[in-house]
Amino acid sequence: MNKNTFAKELAKRLNCTNVTIKAFIREYNNLIADKINEGHNVKLQYFGVFSPSSREEHEGRNPKTGDRCKISQRTTIKFKPSKYILEKMNQK
Repeated sequence: MNKNTFAKELAKRLNCTNVTIKAFIREYNNLIADKINEGHNVKLQYFGVFSPSSREEHEGRNPKTGDRCKISQRTTIKFKPSKYILEKMNQK
């Protein structure tokens, strides 16, 4: 499901315009990204926790050529789903 399909379905469920929902999604994503960038964990009840994680510099290789290269240190995001979402996904 892409953003447009998601926005259309959410707009229908909430009886809102597609434009309003797309603006909401954009700001929602920006807020989560800003808070993670500041070093905060973002806990969304019944969904999960997004947390920043640091990856040290390490050696990698280009799979096409086999050349070795250094991959610089970077910050990435870890996600841990909530118990609720895991149970919902595994219902039969």
